[in-house]
Amino acid sequence: MKNRFYLACFRDNVGTSVSFQCKEFRGYHTNIDKAHVCTLEEAQYHYNHAREYDLPISADHVDALAVWKVDHQYIPSTTQPFTDIHNTYVAFEKGVWDGNDVYWLNIDKCNTSTDFDEASVFGYPIAKKLDPKYVVIPFSMADQAKRRTFDFRKLNKRKMVQGAGLKTPEHLKKASRRKSNPMTRFNCPSCGKISWQEYPYDFEGCKDVYCDEWRATS
Repeated sequence: MKNRFYLACFRDNVGTSVSFQCKEFRGYHTNIDKAHVCTLEEAQYHYNHAREYDLPISADHVDALAVWKVDHQYIPSTTQPFTDIHNTYVAFEKGVWDGNDVYWLNIDKCNTSTDFDEASVFGYPIAKKLDPKYVVIPFSMADQAKRRTFDFRKLNKRKMVQGAGLKTPEHLKKASRRKSNPMTRFNCPSCGKISWQEYPYDFEGCKDVYCDEWRATS
């Protein structure tokens, strides 16, 4: 296994695509090829100072599971003129996105997928007859706009983090063990004792049996 890691930030995911710290730490992007690459030592340093939604991931594992997707912002939103009978075409579902990524038509599987490698490629005669619920564009136009992405549902921390040599910092271990309390804390205005209740806005009464003035009703 190579000594390479990407720095993921799940707070900035776009749809199912994970966002990574960009090269030279200039923001975040879902395009893996723009991601900053760390050594194991550098990745552990960042992990030690990470927030709960930051995570270094083995670059080899990410690369092996990468999927080509196309952001709708970088391709036309309407079917393009069929000006060249020698062109090949792909089609995506109109008005449906995973984050910003379009769903490509696959006629062999009778479905759509954000994976551009799954897209059916059509010749001119078939492309011009496709259902108008699909946007049809030249294959070359989509191919130029594609980028490598990583689906957060494919993350396996045991293999891609611990198995790659990283150790979970103590502050993140404690955060994962911490459970949120659905109850709201109040101090009784009469005796000062602490009371916990589900209603978070108004004090419903003291639960101490010795507090007559603010005793809660049951």
